[in-house]
Amino acid sequence: MPEGRGSRIGDNPGLRPGAKGFSRNPPQKPDRLRAAADLLDQAAAADDKAAGRFAEARVDSTPFGISPQARELAARWATALAAREADARVLGDATSDLAGRLRMAAVSTRSTGFRGRLAVAP
Repeated sequence: MPEGRGSRIGDNPGLRPGAKGFSRNPPQKPDRLRAAADLLDQAAAADDKAAGRFAEARVDSTPFGISPQARELAARWATALAAREADARVLGDATSDLAGRLRMAAVSTRSTGFRGRLAVAP
């Protein structure tokens, strides 16, 4: 280590010594986990709203001409909107699932004193 430079681990309040070395995650409080779950619920609601708007746009859009090119463009537009609707629904479901996991973790930290990490599926 070059002279004049100490370990930065001791200087960082986010790192704390533990039984197995240093940990980046400070103990989570149940209130913080519930607050995060509430924010994720809001994000999931926004995803559902976006999916609904994509569905409305897909239903409301009509070909804006009688030419084959206009019909093809309208069909591509409808396909793109359907894909975005599906993406928004999948994202909303995954976000809602994660909010549920955070709520369960908030309950488990209170009852068992759990201070480990949350496993998040990709």
